[in-house]
This record gives sequence, C-alpha cells and structure tokens, in this order.
Amino acid sequence: MNPLRELVDSTPLGPWAEARRIARLPRFRAEIEALAAKLGQPAEQVAQEAEARLRELVTVRSHSGTWLWDHAMGPAHTRAFTVDGDTAALAKLKKLNQQHALVYLPSHRSYADVFVTSMLMREHGARRTRVLGGDNLRFFPLGPIARHSGGVFIRRSLGNDQIYKAMLREYLVHLVASGENLEWYMEGGRSRTGKLRPPKYGLLNYLVHAIKSGAAKDVILVPTSICYDQLHEVRAMMDQETSGKKPKEGLPWLIDYARAQQTWIGHVHVRFGEPMSLAERLLDAGEDAERNKYLVEKTAFEVFKRINFATPVTTQALATLALLTSGDRALTLDEVYRRTVPLLDYLRARSVPVSQVASLRHHQGVLETLDTLVKTRVVEGFRDGAEPVYRIAPGQHAVAAYYRNSAVHWFINRAILELAMWKAAHSGAEDLVKAGKQETLALRDLLKFEFIFSDRAGFRDELLAESDLFDPDWRNRIATAQMRKDMIAEAPFLIAPTALPTFLEAYYVVAERLASHAPATVVEEKAFLDECMSVGRQWVMQQRLSHPECLSRELFGNALKLVANRGLLAPGDATLAARRATFARECESHVQAINELGQVRPRMAGHAKPEQTHPEVARAIA
Repeated sequence: MNPLRELVDSTPLGPWAEARRIARLPRFRAEIEALAAKLGQPAEQVAQEAEARLRELVTVRSHSGTWLWDHAMGPAHTRAFTVDGDTAALAKLKKLNQQHALVYLPSHRSYADVFVTSMLMREHGARRTRVLGGDNLRFFPLGPIARHSGGVFIRRSLGNDQIYKAMLREYLVHLVASGENLEWYMEGGRSRTGKLRPPKYGLLNYLVHAIKSGAAKDVILVPTSICYDQLHEVRAMMDQETSGKKPKEGLPWLIDYARAQQTWIGHVHVRFGEPMSLAERLLDAGEDAERNKYLVEKTAFEVFKRINFATPVTTQALATLALLTSGDRALTLDEVYRRTVPLLDYLRARSVPVSQVASLRHHQGVLETLDTLVKTRVVEGFRDGAEPVYRIAPGQHAVAAYYRNSAVHWFINRAILELAMWKAAHSGAEDLVKAGKQETLALRDLLKFEFIFSDRAGFRDELLAESDLFDPDWRNRIATAQMRKDMIAEAPFLIAPTALPTFLEAYYVVAERLASHAPATVVEEKAFLDECMSVGRQWVMQQRLSHPECLSRELFGNALKLVANRGLLAPGDATLAARRATFARECESHVQAINELGQVRPRMAGHAKPEQTHPEVARAIA
C-alpha cells in the first residue's frame, strides 16, 4: 500500500477519505442520479446526503487498526475459550477463496464470535473478512478500531431512509465486486435460547442484487457454526429475557465484559457447513417466477440447515439434557451416566457430528463434565450424603436449557415422532397411521418458526428413518394403541419430554393470552410480551407450567410470528375468537400430552462398571 495512503488510513480521516472516493465512482454516481429522480430531489443534495451515509458505513484497513483488533480487542474477548476449529474445512475454503469471494454466515451466540473467527482465520492464513455488525458497537474504542480493521457498522433500524438503504446496498455490491470476503450474522442478534433464531434476509437480498446486476459473477456462502461449551454472558442474556431490558453498550460495559472473560470457561467449536454458490442457485431458479419469489428466503433457510448439520454435540449439551429430564430432582452420577449412554448410541447411529463426547462413555468423563457445570453454578452438586447427587441449580434452568438447545435440533424429529406416537395411541382414532401422520405434521407446523424443517417429502423420509432407529420392527407394532404404548415404554430413552416442553409451554402461554383478547382490539407486541411474561411467571409458581425456561421473550416472539402467519393476530371478525380458542386448545393438548409422556420411565442403559481412575468416581457409584 502507498505509504501516504497507509498514513491517512491510520487516522480518523481514513474512512472519510475512502467514502469520498467511493461516492465519486461511476456506479455510485449513476445510483445517486437515479435516486434523485426517484425522490424528486436535486441531484447535488442527494449526492451530499449519500456521501454522508457512506461515511457511516465505509471502512478501511490500516496496519495499526488490524494490530489493535488482533492483539488488544481479540484477547480481551477470547481469553475465556480454547478454539476448536475445523482446520481441514478451512484449508478447502482457502483454496476456494482463490477463485471466489466468500461470505461467512455464522451462528451468533456471543460478542466473542467475531473475534473467534478472526483469530482462527489469522492463525491459519485465511483471508480477512469485512465484518458487518450493528452500530450499537460503534462506541470508543471498539468502534474506531473496528472501522480501521474492516468492520462495517450498520444501523439497527433502517426505517424509511431510502438514501441509506441505497448506499448500504451499493457499498456491499462494491465490496463483493472488489473480491472482498464478508461476514455477518443472519440471525440479527445473539440467540437467547441457544439455538438458531429465524433468519433476516435484507443483506442477502443485496448479494442477489450484486449478481443480477452483473457487478459480481458469484459469491460463495459459507454456513458457519460457532458453538460454546459455556458462556459467561448467558446469565446476563437470561436476565434480559426476563426484564425485557438490555444494557446500553459502551466503554463501562466493555470493561465489565472483558473482565468477565479473564476466566477460562471451555472450548468454542467452529465448524463450516457445505459452501453454497449463490450464482448457481439463481441459475437453477431461472426465469421461474414462483421459484424466484422465495429464492432469498429458501437460500437463507438452506444456509441455516447447513449450519445445523455442521454444529457438533458437546459434552455440556448432553449433560444438561440428561439433567433436565428430571426437573428439580437430583440424580446420582450413575443415573446421569445411564441417561447419557443411550443418547451417545443414538448420535453414533445417526453419524451426528460430536466434539469430545467420547469421555461420557465412562463415569469419570461424566463426573468431569458435571464439575465444569458445577464450577459455573449451572449445576448444583451435593456431596455430604451417602453419595454425590446433581441437579440443575435453582433459577438456572434457562441457562441449562441454553446449553441443551445448542444440540436440540439433532433430536427434534425424534421428539416429534415420540409425541405424535403417544397422542395417536391415546386419540381413540380408528386409523392410527393417519392419526400419527396428522400429529407429526401438526407439530411440524406449530414449530416451524423455531426449527429448520425439510419439506414435507423430506420430513416424511426423515421420520421413517427415525422410526427405524426407534424400533426396527415398528411396521409390525403400530396396528393397535397398546402396541404403540409398549414401543414407547420399551424405548432405551425418550427425548420428547426434555426437548419439547420449553417450546410447547411458551406457545401455550401465548395462545391462551391471545384468546383472552377481544377480537376487535389491536395486540401491541411489547405490552403483549410483558403480559405473557407476567402470566407465565404466575403459572410457573402455580405449577401450571413445569419448565421455567419457557419464560422467554424470544420464544413468545416466535409464537407471535406463528399466530400472525395463521391469521390470528390482527383484529378480525366474529370468527376470530373461535379460531384463537381452537389454537389455544391445540397448544394445551400438546402440553398435556407431553406431561403425560414425561411420566413414562423408559428402560435405561445397563449399569457399567466404573473405571477406577478417579477416587471420586468410585465413591460416587459404589
């Protein structure tokens, strides 16, 4: 780089000078003139406003900025973790990057995410990315350092600012056309539940525009999974879910956050899903209007599906899953072990990606995992009795569910199969096969804003494969309700009573509260979510709800998307009250059925003799 340019880029004038240069490029001048004509404003006035918008967006890369990002900001955010990256996949991406620009689309769990991926790419010689994020992080010193190391800050809400939207679109087109790698979080914010949030499509639309306009031949989308053993910030996120208030980011917040990261808390697992050519997807859609209509949405869902496929199951996810099966009841080490082994067998049968879970096949490995959760006060251990016992610590069910949910997508089809089988067996229907199919499709439709499901044909094939794993002889054992009940009772494990209640209870709260509103009234989202949270707390105290982690504004918000999708949210005619009541009864029936299924005690894995390598293990299961 020109020494003078490097000097300018190292100062606050760097982004300003780059914005001024970009605003004078022919493509931007043409866009500004077209925008002026569309808005009916003088071209010079629009040009001035467009350059001002670009000054908000444009970023530079200086040696000093990237050094501060890598060696000051990075360690402050990543010291708490050991990075476990898929280096083989990264090597393939480096080779692919020689011919194509890459757009990394990671899952979003932590403020540390961007520093984790940055460190991984730097250590393995991969090209840096231009990271797009919310302008709530623009404050000093993070903002200036980010803007001088490739970080692009975007307004959290674009409103109706047509000039800003146009400049954001054209700046992304400019970066892609220049061969820059990009990175952003399609979820739009950190997950509050531990699983993927529904995707946002705005920036992906701009990439499609870049290819359709001819500015770029292709970009390769790289689904990226970032999964943590544990996170220091989870409790703060759970508090925000309860209160609905998020603290303002700033220097004091950054200091507190960096201070919390000084304590090591576990591994962060970075995996890359199968890359996807955006140009090929456009080519496959061709001129078909119907296929093009939902192209962006289907592409986003395919990215998320590949993120899920790449996400490994961790020891903490399995340990919390096992403990959550017992509610508040404490389990011995051997009980946790016997709840975990069938899950490991299931994951191996399905060839599910895992990370470091082999240790759970021994009591010592289970004990070590439980100890990591005890140290962070997610799990409570009691060792003064005849043998140690463990349970989810009081008030920490939402945190435990967060870790469980990092893996819950791997079990959701199995959970739906179990619940549908149970409901069909107790339905009194003459055609149990038809009743079972209806129940599986009803549950798939109910949870479509929570999980990424295959299309109906693919979903059917997946459930058939799940049925073969559940019981290889299931085709000969579904003729009667009693046979189905026997299959459930004889299963080595049941996952539905652990994986589904959080979601079903949250949706029941929303459905019941919605049914209580007059059909002609407008449902204001924030007030309604507050109402759901308050009533939900009451029901937890009354034990009408058994899973306090269901009290989540994120889950309530997803349920609202579902009711809007079903035409139950907006004010309506006299039939609306009846339809809302029907939906409430549907949700109530699912909650009742999952509670009944939770009373079934499946046979557990046989008691295995512990390895005598840890004295605490021998004492725990003696």
